[in-house]
Amino acid sequence: MEEVAKCFARCFRGADGERALAHLKAQTLDLAAGPDMPDSRLRHLEGQRFLVRSIINLVERGRQ
Repeated sequence: MEEVAKCFARCFRGADGERALAHLKAQTLDLAAGPDMPDSRLRHLEGQRFLVRSIINLVERGRQ
């Protein structure tokens, strides 16, 4: 698993990698779900958030 984390760290290094991570965060983690959001959309968003958090965690672990 550590080799995978290092791979993610390499993929997301530099200005382009940081820009890509910022975009993923803006599209998922920074998005506020309002009370009128349909249940299916909320479930989809939570799945996206899980994936983005997983990517960020792998990048951080790979950088250590």
